[in-house]
Amino acid sequence: MIRDHWNKSAADYSEIVRQELASDISSRWQHYVQNAIHKEGAIELLDVGTGPGIFPVLLADEHLHVTGIDLSEGMIEQAKNNIKTAGVSADVFVRDAADTQFPAASFDVIICRNLVWTLERPVAAYQEWHRLLKPGGQLLIFDGEWYGHHYHADRQERFQTLARYVKDTYQVNVYNYGGEEHPDDHEMMHHLYLSDKKRPDWDISTLETTGFTIEDVHHDYLDDITGKEERLKQGDITPVFFISAIKP
Repeated sequence: MIRDHWNKSAADYSEIVRQELASDISSRWQHYVQNAIHKEGAIELLDVGTGPGIFPVLLADEHLHVTGIDLSEGMIEQAKNNIKTAGVSADVFVRDAADTQFPAASFDVIICRNLVWTLERPVAAYQEWHRLLKPGGQLLIFDGEWYGHHYHADRQERFQTLARYVKDTYQVNVYNYGGEEHPDDHEMMHHLYLSDKKRPDWDISTLETTGFTIEDVHHDYLDDITGKEERLKQGDITPVFFISAIKP
């Protein structure tokens, strides 16, 4: 189900990424990620759920080699095209985030953006990423809680309050992720393991159980990249978070 969804969305999502790469948002993303990475010198970085290849395009240079993986064949084809167009050197493969087939301790940094919420086996994925990191390696997670307002009263109150504010202030209707008015998304919500989990609390607990040390948690990190006001103008009220974790 997930693979089919992203294969169908690959071309449209790639166009959104190309627009983002052409805007000043891309340099803000680049700066944010570069500041988050601690290691200096040569770096092997794995981008899990690379999609159309935004992180390979933004991050790859002579000191940082990027390997991107994605479950969707369509996304990997888009990533190859975008990497070639950008003129950077990076490797991308069709792989499962929870079973990557790479040797243990292969990477200094693992990064993922808007991936974990889609995983059918997120615990297995976190265990796999722990295996792949070298000692002292860093895991950088950018994700969000798209469906929480359907399961938790506090999330529902937040959603309704912000949706009213955005409607009254900007005349924009907020997209109701998982709502019955969006049948495909509604079905997806009921299929995914993390839909009803309170995040990032679930992630922090699971990462620590897996053996990671949590270094930093930043709620609504996108306010620092796109700006809070700009997010609201676009009707984007999804609670997002950034986690930096270390493999001791």
